[in-house]
Parts: sequence; structure tokens; C-alpha cells
Amino acid sequence: MKTRELKLRAYAKGAPHRDLFELTEHELGALEPGRVRVAVRYLSMDPFPRLRISGDASIAPQIPLGEVMIGRGAGEVIESRDEAFKPGDLVAGELGWRDVADVDASDIRLVDPDLGPLSWSLGVLGPSGLAAYFSLLKTGEAKAGEHVLVSAAAGSVGAIAVQIARLHGASPYAVAGGETQVEYLQDRLGLQAVADYTRHDDFDAMLAKACPAGVDVFLDLVGGPLHDAARLALRPHGRIVQVGTISSYNAGSEAADIGPRRLTELILKRARITGFMVGDHAPDFGAALQTLSQWLASGDLVYDEHVTDGLENTPAAFAALFKPGPVGKQLVKVS
Repeated sequence: MKTRELKLRAYAKGAPHRDLFELTEHELGALEPGRVRVAVRYLSMDPFPRLRISGDASIAPQIPLGEVMIGRGAGEVIESRDEAFKPGDLVAGELGWRDVADVDASDIRLVDPDLGPLSWSLGVLGPSGLAAYFSLLKTGEAKAGEHVLVSAAAGSVGAIAVQIARLHGASPYAVAGGETQVEYLQDRLGLQAVADYTRHDDFDAMLAKACPAGVDVFLDLVGGPLHDAARLALRPHGRIVQVGTISSYNAGSEAADIGPRRLTELILKRARITGFMVGDHAPDFGAALQTLSQWLASGDLVYDEHVTDGLENTPAAFAALFKPGPVGKQLVKVS
């Protein structure tokens, strides 16, 4: 059996692009004990792997040149030499950018097909939905009557988070980039308070207008100047949950962490900022997935995907994450 793979041929300087990757094909050998062979159906486009291809190990551990590009995926087991998996099982996990993946059994998890379509295991019923759920309700401790600000609100995590905030009786404020994203949040998700950061040079004034009552919980997926403005908008005892810093991912080590600034705001408002990693909540994933699935079934939670066809188009889909554009969860359909 053959597999096609996208391998890293050069490290990124600035925004990622097609020439960083090389599409290759080779024959797979015999499957070793403890490993599982998976036909990859979908790949998840996520920002964090950009840090792994910067060429700077001080930012994050680097993928060696010539290796398969990392990435979450979902697919069907073809062959297994681990008793936890059998042919025909649906799985999701670290599969990499390829159409057939041989992986350690510890790198994948079973997907329950009764909860939703396979692709959802990479989004609303996977890392995106779980990140939105736990960052907002557990780390951020959002409560009914509070004001919640979400950056990158038209993306895979943000679009779910603003809806969860509303379901829990909070008032969501959203920041997005470009007319397409703003219209999506207003027309598709029914949000009233939406700010377009591409139309503003002064983020302080933008948030003062968008969030006149201030912010109790800020779910930050972006970092940078928007983070600074949100500190100014915090109400007393406000909470910032730092989920990502995508605004700096293409900047390199020199500009990756500008700040911190406006520390006095944290003191005066007795506010707090907490880093978030979804894996810390693994023991509670099952219950959260059941809740998310129920919201989807009832129509209380709206979920959308933007799917790019073809493994060869994965680099372009990955690059699109870092500029205003598609809404919802970004996926590549491999097969």
C-alpha cells in the first residue's frame, strides 16, 4: 500500500506558503506491534503547527526538514496491531499531512459515530469544541449576566465560544476580521455586538464602542494589540483566558512576545490572566462532548465547516488561517 505525504522542505519566514512543503509518495512496509494504519479522511487546519516550522527552537520544538508535516486528522482504521483498535474503527488524533498514516496507538482515540459526522471529531466534537467549552466555563468561569469578549470569533473555537456564552446567559461580544466574518457572526449566529478589527486603527476605541459595559471574561485567541485593548476594557475582577496568540505566529522570535503591557490594569481591577491548555481537562472530555452533542441536536449550537478538497491543497488551506477569510472550522478532505 502506498501513501502520499507532505514533507517540510524549508522553514517559514513570515506567512506560510506552498513552497515550504513537498508532496511525495512511497510504499508502506509491514505494520509494527503497537501501531495502527489509518486511511486519513480529514485533516484539521490549526494555527499552532506554524510555530513548529519557524526554524527557531526557542519558540517551539522544530519539525526536522524532510519530515512529514504534523497535524490532527480523522479517518478509518485499515489495519491494527494494537488490541484497542480494529479495522473499520473511526479514529482521530495526530495523523500528519498524508493520506495513509502509520501511527502509535497512543496518538489516536476512538470516535463515537453516534455523536456526529467524522469531521466533527476535529472541530465541535473535538479540540475546538472542547477548548471553547472548558476555556469559557471552567477557566474563565463565565456566569449568567456577565459580558464575554471573544477574539477570532468567526474561527473554529471562537464561533462555538460565543454561542456557549449566550447559552449560559452571558452577553457575548465578538471581534473578527473582514466583512465575510462579521456577516457570518451577525446573520448566521445572530450576534449583535461584532467589531471588525480590519476597519480600526485604534483598538481601545473599537472595544469602548463594541463593549460599552466593559468585559468580565476575555477569551483571547489572538494576543497582540487587541489583548492590550481588552485589558483596558476589563471590569473589576475580570478574567483573561489566553488560548492562543495567532497574531504573532508569523512574526519570529524578535516580535513573538511584545509586552506584557498595561499591568497596572490587572492590579487596579484585581483581574487575572490564565494560560489555557485543553488537555488539562481530559478527564471531563466525555461529559463535555455529550453536552455539545445535545446542543447540536437541539439546534441550540450552530456549527459550520469550510472544507478544502485534496491533500495537495493542504498548504493553501493552512496559509488561509493567518488572514481574514473563511469562517468556521477549516478542514481538508483528503480522500
